[in-house]
Amino acid sequence: MIGKALRLVFDSVAGQVIVLLVLSIVAMQGGLTAYFFLSNPRSVFSTSPGEKAGEIGAAAHILDTARPDERPRLLELMKDNLPSLAACVGPVPKEAAEIRFGPLPARLGRAAIARKVFDGRPAPGDELIGPLFLELSDGTCYRLELPEAEALRFFGPGMTMLGFLAITTIVLVSWAIVVIIGPLRRFEGAVERLRDMRSDVSVPEIGPRELRAAISAFNRMRARIGKLMAEKTTMLAAVSHDLRTPITRLRLRAEFIDDETIREPMLADLDHMAALAQVALVHLSGTDSPEPFDQTDLPSLLQTIADQFADLGHTVSYEGPSRLTACVRRRDILRAVTNLVDNAVRYGDQVVVSLKKLPGRRLAISVADNGPGIPAGEREHLLEPFVRGDSARGSVPNSGFGLGLTIARDVAEAHGGCILLADNAPHGLLATLEIEG
Repeated sequence: MIGKALRLVFDSVAGQVIVLLVLSIVAMQGGLTAYFFLSNPRSVFSTSPGEKAGEIGAAAHILDTARPDERPRLLELMKDNLPSLAACVGPVPKEAAEIRFGPLPARLGRAAIARKVFDGRPAPGDELIGPLFLELSDGTCYRLELPEAEALRFFGPGMTMLGFLAITTIVLVSWAIVVIIGPLRRFEGAVERLRDMRSDVSVPEIGPRELRAAISAFNRMRARIGKLMAEKTTMLAAVSHDLRTPITRLRLRAEFIDDETIREPMLADLDHMAALAQVALVHLSGTDSPEPFDQTDLPSLLQTIADQFADLGHTVSYEGPSRLTACVRRRDILRAVTNLVDNAVRYGDQVVVSLKKLPGRRLAISVADNGPGIPAGEREHLLEPFVRGDSARGSVPNSGFGLGLTIARDVAEAHGGCILLADNAPHGLLATLEIEG
């Protein structure tokens, strides 16, 4: 029963935080006690500076009122509280100054005068450090040695406690980061690496109980979203596929129309519908890529794309490193960059494909053209499926169905990145795929 209760405590974030606080208090108190006891065993139970001055003053009054022959026996009785108190061997040093500050003069009264040799300007508490000379009213001199450890006990605990508390806090907070916050960070990293919501890979359920519950809820949510997205894709693909049959029948019937002014526009519309259904199928089939991530030489891939377009008569070149390996889906990157270059050669006569390494593990694949560009207000809208800009519809025949940028965006997001559209100096469009490699 006790073991089960302990497992419940240590298995939760709240329990671990409580244990952390208890351990910090126990460690601080135990460390301070051990430090002061080891540095001076007597100092653990010794008195404050005022009480110590009172002990010295009481001893001076007792010695001053006692007969000279009784004083040696009294010194023996005072050994427990003032073990170093003894009669002076020689005269009091001439450089010894009378102590007129602190609690000691008031405790001595007229029974004795306290003298001490100070090294420089005295500070409060210095009168209770090192050798102290007591001159009784009859001129008898006694010497008392107060060790440095006594002064450390009087004035050091505050700073020592703060220092030890700071060290203890740093150590325990570091432990908390590793034990408690570490699983949270691993959860965050696992979610970031889970780029495709339709993937069968789940986030490992590790860590405290609350964190495992959160990860489990996330995995269930991911599974539900993946199922909905798969059902939507299947439905749209089925609709696009089924449209091809009636389109084919309508085309056959249109062939029998004798009036050419009616037949030709109708056939053109049917061809457009068939092409639109085919492009939709291609797009939907590519949104759930089964290709695994693998190490790929990106410069070689981008140079191949540039060479293929150059063979068709377009001016396309590659700029960037000659070798750079990244973990990507090769066919998806090939498809996305090809779409960007295909868009670029439609509107410009000079296209440059470039590759740059960004901070961390991020990479930037850019396609720049010298065409008319895209107004800033339309760029976000053009990333949506089947959306084309006015310039594409108005100036370029057979300009496609508006899926090139959408496919490139989906590929970038599947690689943990995004697509950015910007102006290319002095004119044109700069499309950049930022991905994690």
